[in-house]
Amino acid sequence: MLAEALGQQLVVPKSECLQPFAPGGEDADVADVSFVAQCNFEKAEGKNSARVVSCNTTGLCRVLYALDTNFGVKLARVVIVRRATDPDEPEKGIIDAVSIDPKIPSHHGPDVNTVLPNFKVISAALKIPTTHMHVHTLIVTLRDATVTKDKVIDVLNGTTRVITVSKEEGFKTTGQVFDYAREMGRWRSDLYEAAIWKDSVNIIDGELYFYMGVGQEAIVVPENVDAIRALSGGYTRDESIRMTNKTLNILK
Repeated sequence: MLAEALGQQLVVPKSECLQPFAPGGEDADVADVSFVAQCNFEKAEGKNSARVVSCNTTGLCRVLYALDTNFGVKLARVVIVRRATDPDEPEKGIIDAVSIDPKIPSHHGPDVNTVLPNFKVISAALKIPTTHMHVHTLIVTLRDATVTKDKVIDVLNGTTRVITVSKEEGFKTTGQVFDYAREMGRWRSDLYEAAIWKDSVNIIDGELYFYMGVGQEAIVVPENVDAIRALSGGYTRDESIRMTNKTLNILK
């Protein structure tokens, strides 16, 4: 599937130097640039290596970049409820407990700043006994004081690799979002998109609030494909994203 997503015309020169990194908590200095396709594709062009950031950082970057581009982000605060382990590693999971990471900020906020350095992100994280998806609670201070929740939803609906879901549509749990990917015929129920509950979007006293689900197994797959194209050259950001989205059946 990776080869198909890359397309037949891709030629990778200097293969020993072109190294997209699988995400997993590595330090930012392992590569020339931290990468999220729609945020900084151009910064990877001509580089020898790129670090595709983690699943949580990827989801945050996609959404915060869209908000910053349209409304200006002054500050983002994020509480991340993390899955305890991946489905194929149940022995690593926690049982009947919530595991607290007492360090605030967690590594996620500073990691977002390796891609989006122009505003501050403060994050906290904990783990719960589940294997499918992380859930983020975002509280975002926007520079545009005239923003309404309808405007925010419109922007999110127009953002590539982001979808909106709602309780009214039957999405009451992360499991139902996971099943949605299966019903679309996705291989392994892969959800490449960040999923935002549009009925959670609200603005209270000038602060934007919403919930977001992140499928940890799949969200970075399109980023790895685009990272290879960015390093190899010959494609614009929009061309690469469009090709990858079409091949992986990404909704938009």
